[in-house]
Amino acid sequence: MDTTETTFPGFQTQADAHSQGRSTVLAEIMSRRTRSGAQFSLYELLQLPDALRHFQVIWTKISLDALLHDAIADDDRYAAEQDAANSLPEDAWEDEDEDNVASDSALPLTPLSSSSSSTLPSPEASRPTSPQASHPISPAGPHISIDKSRARLQQSLRRARRRQCQHAGATPYDKQPDPRYSQSHREQEAHTVHFDLATAPVAAGAWVGRQRANAKRRLCTLPELLDEGSEVLEWNGRNPKLILDAEGRIIAILLGTPEDEEWAAVIEDAVIAMARARHEALRRGKWRVGTIHRRGTYLPVRAGVSFGGSQKKPGNLCHTPFIQRLIQRLLRNKSIRRITGFQSMGLALYAPKLYRYYCKVLRALFRKHPNLTHTFRNSIFPAVTLNCGDAVTFEHCDIFNLVHGFCPITSGGRFNHVLGGHIYLRQLRLIIQFPSGATILIPSGCLDHGNTPIQTGETRYSMTQYAAGGLFRWAAYGFQSVKSLLAQPGGEDVKNAFDGVPGSRWKWGLDLFSKYDELLSNHVDIFQSS
Repeated sequence: MDTTETTFPGFQTQADAHSQGRSTVLAEIMSRRTRSGAQFSLYELLQLPDALRHFQVIWTKISLDALLHDAIADDDRYAAEQDAANSLPEDAWEDEDEDNVASDSALPLTPLSSSSSSTLPSPEASRPTSPQASHPISPAGPHISIDKSRARLQQSLRRARRRQCQHAGATPYDKQPDPRYSQSHREQEAHTVHFDLATAPVAAGAWVGRQRANAKRRLCTLPELLDEGSEVLEWNGRNPKLILDAEGRIIAILLGTPEDEEWAAVIEDAVIAMARARHEALRRGKWRVGTIHRRGTYLPVRAGVSFGGSQKKPGNLCHTPFIQRLIQRLLRNKSIRRITGFQSMGLALYAPKLYRYYCKVLRALFRKHPNLTHTFRNSIFPAVTLNCGDAVTFEHCDIFNLVHGFCPITSGGRFNHVLGGHIYLRQLRLIIQFPSGATILIPSGCLDHGNTPIQTGETRYSMTQYAAGGLFRWAAYGFQSVKSLLAQPGGEDVKNAFDGVPGSRWKWGLDLFSKYDELLSNHVDIFQSS
């Protein structure tokens, strides 16, 4: 062409290029079809008078075809994501739920290059003086990239469905844990107290703790505890530290934090989620500031499987529709799931015999009762309590928890752990500094414990997991209650044979606590790891 101007359909510039340029481009465009298969029609455009089809062409770098491609690709991706959300349940298992809690980012679409972003000739292609070579027109150019993007999205959905099918019958107890503590900071020297766990108060049968008379519903301050003879155990909340009784049993685990630079952000995100739940409950009138319950004045959000009190059999904790939605939102939070996985790992690391016992009994329980729902896929504990805001607990004992089990606790918020927020263990006469982000495991079913008050203007949240002793008793008695067992002929003899002489079950439960000098051999026996 002898001109530097280009002819498009609907535009006319030089008379000698008009016929050839228009016919070439018209033939190319008329060969294309819409996504629905309809053919492009330029009938109305061609019927315009020639005077209305004379325009000056101004070239820009904007590619309309590329913009259309991006819009089509975004529409396809959104539709695929909606299909995935509708086809998979909200609690569909994903790989990151158990091992690596990462963000659920969609597969990126393949970007179009400048050579394939438009099917129309470029301005440089019609200019003989341009040093750049012209690009051939490919009617199917952008459709190839869109097809690739669709194929990748479909492949991602197929992988998600395969994971769902693979995990459909799996439980947290079927996965062999790797109880190595993957962090560079080392354990602090163990701390021994002058207390024998065998003297802790337990109920008959040694499944749950013993009822306390005149339970205190108040906070014990740090000066009061010091005046009573308790000692403060300084702890940085990062390096693990073990508390041993007089017999060398590990009766409290100061687990610390994982070696992860993002752990502070994980704790902060979990705190924000709990703060939102507290605000929403307050806004909807489901909770009032200052409401006192047996544990404190904070908002407790409980979820999971339990058995005790007036329950006739193990079941999922029931709530109102509003609280249930609040719980589901919290349980889906990835930071909260990371914390629960870390807590469960702490039990496997420092109480391997107890970990194996939990897995054996709870696996059988969930198989026997398929209606029971696992709270988290990366934790063996069947229940959780999220203490939302002002989480400073009165002195208490969780007597309905398994009396020879552990209860992990993780603190969060903004407070000075040197001045307040300690966790104290009454029988051990020990006041432990408990910084934000740290995790501690204690036998909450047989030891009285609580927190010291925090300072004015500070905030503290906490998150605990536990297992009710009634679940283990139900499984031990043939998946039935004590009342049902005793109502059967010979039921009392079966119960006595299982329980043994008074005190024998408690002694058996004490043997599930690992001793400090036997911890390595316990790992070899249970996990076959050196």
